[in-house]
Amino acid sequence: MNLADIKRDLRVTHSDDDELLQIYLDAAKDQALRFIDRTELPMVEPADPESSSSSSEPVLELPGSIRAALLLLVRAMYDAADAKEIEATRQAAETMLMPYRINLGV
Repeated sequence: MNLADIKRDLRVTHSDDDELLQIYLDAAKDQALRFIDRTELPMVEPADPESSSSSSEPVLELPGSIRAALLLLVRAMYDAADAKEIEATRQAAETMLMPYRINLGV
């Protein structure tokens, strides 16, 4: 997940907000890590093996639901209209992250 992915999702074509969007992306990753109680985001092998490099080491990528959750978290910070929309967007992101959460306790 990088700045280009964020800009494409938000349909931002200018570079005026690049620094701000990068801050939001970093914050979204931090929020996701804290929510799932991990030190690194889980990675998986690509669904399309042809897209990986020809080296013997498999190229790993973020699962689609984590990518979508990060996009939602950035959208909540950058593009949400009001507190209600921010909360709904964050809840949607947390729903996508829930299967990756560990140490839930009882």
